[in-house]
Amino acid sequence: MIPYTKNFFKYIFQKTYKTVQKLDIIAVWWYTFYRIKPMILHIISYKEMITIVKKTVSFLLALSLTSAISVTACATENYDWAKTEIEYCQKNNIMTGDENGNLNPGGTLTRAEMAKMLTESFDLKTDESAAFNDVDTDDWYYNYAKSIKPCMTAPGANFYPNEAVTREEFAATLVLASGLKASYLCNLRILSDNFYDADKVSTKYKTLLSVAVERAYYRGSDYYLRPTDTLKRAEVCAMLYRVLEKQKGYLAITRYDLGVPETNTPIMGESTISMESAIAWAKANNASDLFIDAAQYYWKYGELTGIRPEILYAQAAKETGYGRYGGRVLPEMNNFAGIKKYGAVNDATEDHETFATREDGVRGHFNHMSAYVGIEPIGEVHGRYNSVKTLAWAGTIKYVEDLGGRWCPDLYYGYAIIKDLINKMEQY
Repeated sequence: MIPYTKNFFKYIFQKTYKTVQKLDIIAVWWYTFYRIKPMILHIISYKEMITIVKKTVSFLLALSLTSAISVTACATENYDWAKTEIEYCQKNNIMTGDENGNLNPGGTLTRAEMAKMLTESFDLKTDESAAFNDVDTDDWYYNYAKSIKPCMTAPGANFYPNEAVTREEFAATLVLASGLKASYLCNLRILSDNFYDADKVSTKYKTLLSVAVERAYYRGSDYYLRPTDTLKRAEVCAMLYRVLEKQKGYLAITRYDLGVPETNTPIMGESTISMESAIAWAKANNASDLFIDAAQYYWKYGELTGIRPEILYAQAAKETGYGRYGGRVLPEMNNFAGIKKYGAVNDATEDHETFATREDGVRGHFNHMSAYVGIEPIGEVHGRYNSVKTLAWAGTIKYVEDLGGRWCPDLYYGYAIIKDLINKMEQY
């Protein structure tokens, strides 16, 4: 829609003036008229001549105004920013045009279109048992609706194919269509910690939207998610391109794609928080005796390795719930960092490393981090250390914020350690 405001009319006037000025239409016409005016007056009256002049100038101005409005309308429909993504979706039959070949990238995404785009993107299979009261066998989206229904959150009896899809609905459906699950969520507070309008997210979409944000499937803007806004087809192309190319390993998504303020907190260096302050912080958060006792080993290996002990102690708090555990890893395993065994791909208790003593578990934590930052380990290493060393980025991680997407799939992982833990530990 063209914004008919005071600034709009000012813009149109400027556009009209520049168009006329550039073409010199009036200047040329007026010069010609001036030269032939004596001849004209021999043919018509002066009054008739003035009428012709007014009509001609009005015509030229209207022509220029039309040109200016056309330029404005084209500018509002410019989707060059998504050219690569749109072409990608067109090439892969994810987005097709109408009968005239118009892709309509500025069109609002409907539920039927979402069904087609996600089905084509992830090769979803038709669920013969899926049905909607308002979808008939001769509807073009019939099979797409049956394919997408298992990926929809609490679908009702009707599909409402022409209804506009909100951002939160699309993100939630995208997560399930891509093969992820709600149980993959790492950071339960990822929305409330990073976006001002997190409370606007519908309850039924909250967990899946959180997974989408963790994996950078969905990105906010200026600290806002705008979950109930609709989506343009071009925006969907950009989102699908990012997800599909990332899955294929052709596109790397990092913390710089998250739309949060960039901070760089060094992992290596002198400790800025004393062990006594860290213990006071741990006690204030109802940490277990096991976790409080482990602090001495964190500061010991911090001195030996040069890794800041408060960083790893805070990370251990995040991974173990201040030593209370409660997940797959058990307290007696002395695993403070959720470290898995070499080659483990699942998340069962037996997939995680067990260390003989608390000190050995802390040493294992420092050794694991040493593979990330590029320093020599201390003593015998565990199997997962060797696994990390084979990765292309091993030894290059300098900042806590860079742990996201590496130590944990959650790209906000490092930011959460700083914001939720380190910043609060500094107050003791």
